[in-house]
Amino acid sequence: MKKWSRKYTKCIKCKRSDRKHKGHGLCENCFDKKRYKENPKVKEYRDKYRKNNRAKIRESQRRYHRRIKEELFNLLGNKCVKCGFADKRALQIDHINGGGCKELKLYSSKDYRRVVLKSLKNKENKYQLLCANCNWIKRDTNNELYKQPRKI
Repeated sequence: MKKWSRKYTKCIKCKRSDRKHKGHGLCENCFDKKRYKENPKVKEYRDKYRKNNRAKIRESQRRYHRRIKEELFNLLGNKCVKCGFADKRALQIDHINGGGCKELKLYSSKDYRRVVLKSLKNKENKYQLLCANCNWIKRDTNNELYKQPRKI
């Protein structure tokens, strides 16, 4: 197992080791919070940069999320498990045992993809790739619908 940092095994403030070490025994989040708290000019500069470079930042975020999605699809086989459909526009990540709606509520879409990626790398086998048709057929047959139909 890779050591978190030279002197520390985890962040001295939040006690987490799953984030990258940044400096002084702190993870990236704790280090940045401390830095912004101490120096308000840094926050001013950051806010000004974000305001002036919205398009550049957004494009960078899109590239990052496309890369994560591409990595997810590669790990899951790039095609529907049931019918073999391979058009990425209609492929969806599905929970093998159901319960995906409950888990999706816990995370934002960005965080959810990271959680799924981490799970796949740990070989937990909780997810599969299905085309939209197969996914909805599975949801209907297993009664996994998020909203139950209204009684008339």
